Amino acid sequence: MEAGIEALARLLNLRDGYTGLHAERASTLAGAVGSKLGLTGDDAETLRSAARLHDIGKVGIPDRILHKPDKLDPDEWAIMRCHPGWGAEVLAGIEGMSGAAHIVRSHHERWDGRGYPDGLSGEDIPLASRVIGVCEAFCSLTADRPFRPALSADRARQVLRAGAGSHFDPRVVDATLEALNDDPALAVLPDAPAVPVAAVEHADADEEREARLALGAGLRGLGAALAETRLPALAESRERLLTLVEVDSPSAGEMAALAETDPGLTAALVAASSAQGSPAASVRDAVQALGVEGVALATREVPVYDFFQAVAGAKVPPERFRLHAVSVVRAARRIAQVVEHPAPGELALAALLHDVGKVVLAEATPAYPREVLGNARTPEQRVRAERRELTLDHASASAMLAQRWGVAERVVEAIGGHHDDEGRSREASIIRLADMLGHYATGGPVDPGAMLKTARELGLGPAELRSVMFELHVPVPAAAEAREPLEPSPFTPRELDALRGLASGGTYRDIAEELGLSTSTLRSHLHNVYGKLGVADRAQAVLLATERGWL
Repeated sequence: MEAGIEALARLLNLRDGYTGLHAERASTLAGAVGSKLGLTGDDAETLRSAARLHDIGKVGIPDRILHKPDKLDPDEWAIMRCHPGWGAEVLAGIEGMSGAAHIVRSHHERWDGRGYPDGLSGEDIPLASRVIGVCEAFCSLTADRPFRPALSADRARQVLRAGAGSHFDPRVVDATLEALNDDPALAVLPDAPAVPVAAVEHADADEEREARLALGAGLRGLGAALAETRLPALAESRERLLTLVEVDSPSAGEMAALAETDPGLTAALVAASSAQGSPAASVRDAVQALGVEGVALATREVPVYDFFQAVAGAKVPPERFRLHAVSVVRAARRIAQVVEHPAPGELALAALLHDVGKVVLAEATPAYPREVLGNARTPEQRVRAERRELTLDHASASAMLAQRWGVAERVVEAIGGHHDDEGRSREASIIRLADMLGHYATGGPVDPGAMLKTARELGLGPAELRSVMFELHVPVPAAAEAREPLEPSPFTPRELDALRGLASGGTYRDIAEELGLSTSTLRSHLHNVYGKLGVADRAQAVLLATERGWL
């Protein structure tokens, strides 16, 4: 029997050098763990043999799948997941290996019953299979791969702890950690043979994915993070919106324009709208569904933060988060104008919520963002780090949360797809480009090549992109002072005074008091301003009047 095991091990090593090395290492660690669990004699020997040959079924996986350089599609994953059963069939045909065959068949079962091929759970999974599942996860995570360096032994231990009780048997996790503590050499990867990059890329991809999901879930879990995440609003933003709705009886456009200054306000309004049975595709949709009283009620419930007060435990600084979101909104609206997109309000909503997944990931695992992102700088590098370390990037988490809040599906798709490399929708490409422009606006590192590529997806060449970048980031007051008005102002002096009050951020009541007018008279002046400009709200009026040099 020993000769047969050696022959199969050599076959596995010839078929895929990385898988052979991984199996040897997992077998050594499994032997030590089995000893901690009291396995002796034939039981211990069977465990070591099964661990050494647990991936023998991969001999039957076609090269086009095992060595595929890209992600596997669902049909290919279905074939990859046949390897435990195929391995069991091979071993069952060898005299004396029936026990090992049973163990190999079950080494991808999970403690919570969500594994394969038989959906076993808990104690129904053979103990040796549970040992191999933990040991191969640790060995995969602490091995270098072409697409990422090895995790440290401490980080890999964190993964095992996080997965105890869901992916892994808690007792086996404890025994594994004890074995690693007793013999640190078990955590050291031996020199690896030269193997094709593609072979290493996909070797053990399935178990590594499962283990990384455990890390992504963290101690609290993704589901809990999605359920509990609430975005705070800047105290000033919330107070201005409350003043607007409680004093001025504003239009939907005015409420939406102010809500768009803060993703916390936006999130509260769209969630409240959805709770009333009106999924929102834009902030305006939400405020129209809620009405003035509904907006006031939802706004009062929003948690707040103050720029001048530290936010305890905030791993995603809320004011930096808000400023980036607002910058991306402005960029998305400008791009929508240039490419003549018919729904700029939907793009604005997607822009406001495109990064909320970062808050979710920070809630879901203590490793995010510092340990997960490491030295990643550009948005592209950070997304790759998230996918590598957690199997879930923040864009996907953002889409999950937006869907939970009741955002319209087409907006959810733009949010979730804005970091996709292929098959990105036009709306997702607009958000992607706006996101990069938002980083550029604050001096953050961006990839010029990625920016140009995304612009070309939207039909914009380098000249058009340069123009958008310039227009977005020239200070508006300085630009207005540097030129004469494009045409004579159509406003009366009182209308112009009212418009200046809007530009300064004042409420109707404040502006009226400053000008010595009643609120109803001020409202009449602004109604005339909106009509002369052909706009619907204060934000558009101020922007257009500034661009034409009248402010």
